[in-house]
Amino acid sequence: MADISIKRVHHSTLADAKKMAEKIAAKLEKDYQLKSSWAGDELNFTRSGVNGTLGVTAKELKIDVKLGFLMAAFKGPIGDAIEKNLDSLIKPPAAESAAAKKPAVKAKK
Repeated sequence: MADISIKRVHHSTLADAKKMAEKIAAKLEKDYQLKSSWAGDELNFTRSGVNGTLGVTAKELKIDVKLGFLMAAFKGPIGDAIEKNLDSLIKPPAAESAAAKKPAVKAKK
């Protein structure tokens, strides 16, 4: 079995992090026909050849995926899609976001 394990720190409330997890689950269902259900703060998802969990805490999201033999060939694209989706949903805190928008000051020569 091929495994994918991805963690991302978030700066949201637990409720908002769960909303992010719901968005991730909806995308996974649409793209990969994965069915999901909550068990406490853990979202379990499955389909033929794939099963995993998306754990939500007050500080991070953690996705663990087990791919069956046939799905193992898609480990790279599936992992990349999950990371891209996570990164697009997790927003940096306002202070980091504002600093990132400021242009760099050029040093005088």
